[in-house]
Amino acid sequence: MAVFSPLTSRRASNRKAEATQQLIVFRLHNEGFALPIRCVHKVIPMGNIYGGREGAFSVGLTLYQDQELLVIDGYHRIFRSAPSSYLPATDQALPHKGQEEQPDMTSAGFLLIVQSPQGKLVGLPIDSPPSLQRVPESAFTPLTSTYMAEGNIRCVSALILQNNDEPPLFLLNPEKLVEPQQALPGTTFAQERG
Repeated sequence: MAVFSPLTSRRASNRKAEATQQLIVFRLHNEGFALPIRCVHKVIPMGNIYGGREGAFSVGLTLYQDQELLVIDGYHRIFRSAPSSYLPATDQALPHKGQEEQPDMTSAGFLLIVQSPQGKLVGLPIDSPPSLQRVPESAFTPLTSTYMAEGNIRCVSALILQNNDEPPLFLLNPEKLVEPQQALPGTTFAQERG
């Protein structure tokens, strides 16, 4: 039988409920990223990716529910340049001119299916299963215009600062994530063809 106490009732009424957002959180190349749960259609095990170069691709296709699903390489879509941990060591063979050392996205373990506000679905390969987190709205901080223009990470709309001892998360903008790469700042059609 529950015991009613006026003290616990007063404590509960004095607490203000802070608005939270549910986010799908995942890591990509040692950085934390998040997407609003309403933008994530589903997470599935990674299948075969077709139409991309062996071991590295910018865009490929996979089959999802008997339909073609565009798969984007988050490495190229989100990062302007290669993180230092993915650059070749000096004692290894260097790639040919114009060819970057890239992680093999076809070996990723999961496919995060992202849905744009217009309903377009794209797949984003990730290495490990994502997590679901509730984040208070006070943890969201806008990125500076300087970082948006010149920072190494694109397709983001905010920074999420949860605790002082945890690294920040970058909130991805699903519209920018699914738009063609030529439309993103820092890319040109010549770079794509090079």
